[in-house]
Amino acid sequence: MNEPIDIHGIRRSRPRAIVLALLLLGLGTSLSAAAGTSPLAPVAPFTTASGQTLYTTSLKGRPTLLWLLSTWCGSCAAGLQTLARHADSLQKAGLRIVILRNYRNDGYPGMRIAAFTRKVLPHFMPPKNWVLGQASQQLGMRYNASRYPDIYFLIGAKGHIRAVDSAPSATFSRIRAFAKNPARH
Repeated sequence: MNEPIDIHGIRRSRPRAIVLALLLLGLGTSLSAAAGTSPLAPVAPFTTASGQTLYTTSLKGRPTLLWLLSTWCGSCAAGLQTLARHADSLQKAGLRIVILRNYRNDGYPGMRIAAFTRKVLPHFMPPKNWVLGQASQQLGMRYNASRYPDIYFLIGAKGHIRAVDSAPSATFSRIRAFAKNPARH
């Protein structure tokens, strides 16, 4: 009952398949793809914690975990701790980790991403393969129109979305498998 299923070319476990289908419909035509191919990641701007504006097109060239979270979200704190515990192995595997606070924190009060990271991981120094920042409204509409507090995208080096999921602490095996062999996913 929990075998992977395929929605728009993205393999997904059955329990979250309906949520993913609704999410993909919300992302609009930018994720439409021919059968058997992965959709290209939508182009949208975001701002790093240091204030630099980047576009998702800058993520091409390396496999990337693009995680949108809300700083009031409990599973997000657990996911951040899990990623930090495995930071060295993910860096060695060449996975870039981009963690963005959802646009306007999904309408709820909460701290900025850098403060959230310091609170959850007080002695952690994000490695060079980590980017912390803030999602723009455009990025929020293109990647998270349904405004989930915790959603991530595994994006291949050529810019194709390979998987969509949530709760990195509960789904870390999927992230690790992608980091070890991004071309296979």
